[in-house]
Amino acid sequence: MGIGVLGPVTVEGDAGILGPRDRVVLAVLSLRPGELVSSERLADALWGDVPPATWTKVVQGCVARLRKVLGPDAIETSHHGYRLVLPVDEVDAQRFERLVMRGRELLTLGEPERAAHLVGEGLALWRGRALVELEGWSPAGAEAARLEEMRLEAQEVQLDAALRAGRYREVLADLQARVAEEPLRERRWALLALAQYQAGRQGEALRTLHGARTTLAGELGLDPGPDLVALEAAILRQDPSLVAEAALPAPSAACPYLGLVAYDVGDAEAFFGRDADVAACVRRLAATGVLAVVGPSGSGKSSLVRAGVAAALRRERRPVVVVTPGAHPCAALTALPDAGPAPVLVVDQCEEAVVLCDDAGEQARFFTALAAHAERGQLVLAMRADRLGELSAHPDVARLVEPGLYLLGAMGEADLRAAIQGPAHQAGLLLEPGLVELLVHEVEGKPGALPLLSHALLTTWDRREDRTLTVEGYRAAGGIRGAVAQSAEDLYESVPADQRPLVRDLVLRLVTPAADGEPVRTRVPRRTVVTDPLHEEIVERLVAARLVTSDDGVVEIAHEALARAWPRLRGWLDDDIEGQRILRHVAGAADTWDAMGRPDSELYRGARLVGAVDWRDRADPDLTPTEQAFLGASQALADAEREAAAQRARQQASVNRRLRSLLVAAAIFLVAAIFVGAVAIAQR
Repeated sequence: MGIGVLGPVTVEGDAGILGPRDRVVLAVLSLRPGELVSSERLADALWGDVPPATWTKVVQGCVARLRKVLGPDAIETSHHGYRLVLPVDEVDAQRFERLVMRGRELLTLGEPERAAHLVGEGLALWRGRALVELEGWSPAGAEAARLEEMRLEAQEVQLDAALRAGRYREVLADLQARVAEEPLRERRWALLALAQYQAGRQGEALRTLHGARTTLAGELGLDPGPDLVALEAAILRQDPSLVAEAALPAPSAACPYLGLVAYDVGDAEAFFGRDADVAACVRRLAATGVLAVVGPSGSGKSSLVRAGVAAALRRERRPVVVVTPGAHPCAALTALPDAGPAPVLVVDQCEEAVVLCDDAGEQARFFTALAAHAERGQLVLAMRADRLGELSAHPDVARLVEPGLYLLGAMGEADLRAAIQGPAHQAGLLLEPGLVELLVHEVEGKPGALPLLSHALLTTWDRREDRTLTVEGYRAAGGIRGAVAQSAEDLYESVPADQRPLVRDLVLRLVTPAADGEPVRTRVPRRTVVTDPLHEEIVERLVAARLVTSDDGVVEIAHEALARAWPRLRGWLDDDIEGQRILRHVAGAADTWDAMGRPDSELYRGARLVGAVDWRDRADPDLTPTEQAFLGASQALADAEREAAAQRARQQASVNRRLRSLLVAAAIFLVAAIFVGAVAIAQR
């Protein structure tokens, strides 16, 4: 969290800069983020009715130090005071309220496991009494009391959710402790009695209700409320509705782990482990207007900007447009609206504009458009670290990126645990003791291992025992790196032998070897690779195995990690790198030629045609009908041009022969004329 007020005030990034007065000022501003707070109100919180003569300077100094820690734009100044400007969830109290409200909704919707998990997350934010720095200042007393009441209610919601989930034995001791802490809260007595009844202790449940009646009458002089009375009557008649139906609800039928697929905006609730990074990125974006998330492949950049940053902005009801450049980056920008306020533009996998686009002019236009958008709206980029230097060729964007650069590294132990346990708890799954520690040990400190971890969990889920993910299942899946290779190899072996070349050709179309030899995934239009039912079946097999994704009319492999972890694919790439480049160019050229109405001007000629035909004849690839027609038309045009050239050569040779005959005849005539003239002269 950026700012913590649920306990002593804490600020992320504070290295001893803030003093007690600074924390008081921050606590007052955090009571109502976004609302104007007058300087006089801040002085009242600091000194009461008798501020010192220099109080205005002191307040200004406090605000200046807070800006050093929070950022220059975190606190706005006006003639009437100060305003804390922060994204949603930046203050832990705001996040706590949102989590509790969402937990109540889920409990109402019949999802007690998720409700208990979210409310538990909210309660974990508490570190002591709320707004402790403002004790004695009456305006903060009401807010502190409200937050404390919400905390007590959240505890009861969490316990209620646990009971509805059938975990009455687990919460019995906790309920007894909660009743002892707050004996005047009727709901706690009711939950304790219900848990005892569900555990088969009807007598204890009735004694608990009697104790509640005695406590309320002795302390408050009140009779129990209607809920307690109704519960007592239900217990006496042994109402069937009070019996817990099962120890735990059925776990989710869907796997909570996405495997190699990146989390998207709609997966925000299932995205765990990057809370601190999301908060830091949103702050950086608010401060600079441009955010550039840079990290190695597999570090989770796409998930962070989509399920983290973009989802957080949409929770603030801000318009967000997410694009991926692909081979034609300028076409991707057509998703931006032509009129109205500029949305936040999120460019995921920005390196594709350099790696996949061969047109330097289009690259320049794309980056110029990004710079122009940044002048009127906010811009978020996600880019591989090894491609960051490519931006130096586009100084307008490079200068924008520099202040908003955010280097995304490996997740720490606590974040990895959250990424493993959070989805499991939401889905009602159990993790065998030792599994989490094993997973954390294998991936901690390795920034490119996140997609492999997620896929390993997915394959472990496939091998689960009832609702439990086990260490044995994880090891059977092949571990972190072996899980991807094993899944891909199992799919390849399941395909009939005569169809395996089709799988090879399809997968190779989705991976491009970069200049340094590293594989880069490529987005390919589905219509160019699915040309018959057999190709359709192969694509669907790959999608079902989560090795390939197919959305919005395009097909791509789920992650570059597949090429690194699957030895067979790596071998295919190493066997014919030049052939893959030729195939990539042929596919793009054929698609463009077909879209333009198949004009002769777009066909191959010369050395490029010779190289493509030689590769086709040698490698015998599985070309689409359009690609076959393209190369056939190129060959036919080349043959026609050669025949035309040969015809012209033959015509020229015939003309040359006639000219030579005429020249010979003229020479003979000239010689004869000279001879005749000489004879005539001699006779004269």
